[in-house]
Amino acid sequence: MTLAASISIKDTLVLLDGQYSGLATGIAQGSYALWLGSGISRDRVIGLDGVLAKLIEFLRSKVTANADCCYRVALNKIIDMAAPDATELAQIDFNVPSDQWACIKAILGRLWGQYSAVLSVELPDEPLDYLLWNGLDFPATFAAQQADAEHLAVGMLALEGAVTDLATANWDGLLEAAMKELGYDETFYRITVTGQDLRNPAAAAKLYKFHGCALRAIAEEGTYRPLLIARSAQITGWNTDNRFTIVRDQLHALVQAKRTLMIGMSAQDENIKHLFAKVNQQNGWKWTDAPTPIVFSADKIGDDQRDLLIVVYGQQEYEAHRDAICNEARLQAYAKPLLLALVLHVLAAKLEVLANDAHAPNLDAAARTAISTGIKVLRDRVADAGNGDRLGLARAIAAVLARARHQLQDGTSAAGGQRYFPLDDQPAHLMQGKPALKSSGQREAAVALGLVGLEEATAWTSSVDDPEDPRSGALRLTSSGASARVFLAANDDNITNLLDCGAFDEADSDAVVICSGRVAERQQRSPSGDRRDGSLGPRYIALGPMLSEAADIDDLRDRFRGEVGL
Repeated sequence: MTLAASISIKDTLVLLDGQYSGLATGIAQGSYALWLGSGISRDRVIGLDGVLAKLIEFLRSKVTANADCCYRVALNKIIDMAAPDATELAQIDFNVPSDQWACIKAILGRLWGQYSAVLSVELPDEPLDYLLWNGLDFPATFAAQQADAEHLAVGMLALEGAVTDLATANWDGLLEAAMKELGYDETFYRITVTGQDLRNPAAAAKLYKFHGCALRAIAEEGTYRPLLIARSAQITGWNTDNRFTIVRDQLHALVQAKRTLMIGMSAQDENIKHLFAKVNQQNGWKWTDAPTPIVFSADKIGDDQRDLLIVVYGQQEYEAHRDAICNEARLQAYAKPLLLALVLHVLAAKLEVLANDAHAPNLDAAARTAISTGIKVLRDRVADAGNGDRLGLARAIAAVLARARHQLQDGTSAAGGQRYFPLDDQPAHLMQGKPALKSSGQREAAVALGLVGLEEATAWTSSVDDPEDPRSGALRLTSSGASARVFLAANDDNITNLLDCGAFDEADSDAVVICSGRVAERQQRSPSGDRRDGSLGPRYIALGPMLSEAADIDDLRDRFRGEVGL
């Protein structure tokens, strides 16, 4: 297994903290556009592997005994593109399902980079898109799809304002499905195929589906089926097709204005190379620009990706610095670990900004750095805990953050999954000093999370409960002798709201409620006692006053530990 395929989310974060810290900061600041290819859908039926496999089986199932059978001729032509050796040819039997051929994985692997040629194979008297529309049973294959970890991660990055421009050659509706799962409809993305959709009302993020949109092709076949770009001639013709003039101009401007992170995309299509080649003709990017202008999520730089680097940076520069350019451009983590690591990085970066803006007059730079370290400890713990089930992790991040934010901000804790509630809809650096955040309670809550992280594995261990349970908090803390649900509340009114909605009640001795402001006297419960003394009822912590009074970071930690009382 390659490094990019086997790397953990935690180790990807190590890369983002180190060699690729510039890219990580750039993502958090909204400096990168995402270019997404079929690799982000590989674990779904509509990935290129699945498309090619389904197409081969479609043709095989229609082969007759006639030597001149048009399906036999077409299938043989496709198999020939994979250049099978004698052993592999002997393993191909049109009388048995293609998934039983011993060589099918090898065949599909070699056809991966030739998908447009495969879909260009014609059958007599059939439309040119027959293999795409009929062979793949396009309406059924692409009508209903379940988002994977990659698509949910992209959705969260978009909702957090970190990624506002996305370009994809994928037809599928997985990004849209992810946005619906996060609680939003597809109008969150301004989806455009030809560019005309950009004239519609503004949306939070632009999604350029420059090879067509499956959902629209199914819903409005007459308009959007002809806009599905699949065959070689279509890809070549896209560069001059007047229907795509607006989207070409917009993508050209995007490549000039924003840095590029390509994920799951080999850059093999000629129209993509052409777009990037035009940049070098107009005072384009330099490979020495920081952060790196073009980055590929890849185990190694392939020929097509190398060609793209040459046309962007120029042949002379590439030839003189090829090793350095390729090393800078290669991030050895595939879509799942990379996108989930980016989500965790962005959330942690925002929490650090919030914590640094919290009013705490006696905390110096070293103290603020310590709190940031605590936030990273929690970030890394999440990465480790969710590495084995990455789809589960994506869903858990969304669900836990949503519940914690609704409890903090609104004092609500409804049953079931909650709509994703971003920390802020702007990039991290634009949150610094933002007036609207002063009274939100988020700054003090971010400090609380940093303090929790500083005590991780020493005073307690953090975890999360079922985020669909209305009585679960932002997290759970467990020590050798006790366990507590931790709730975050922006103000005293929200504490009352949480009591009223049943998130916890006055008899719950396992509840710790951290308030960003002051807490009413009627709700004070043994603020500094030991949890083992048998006291009943929730523990209320007024963190805002604590921050104002703390003499230094050690004093703050002592006070916080004492009031949590585990």
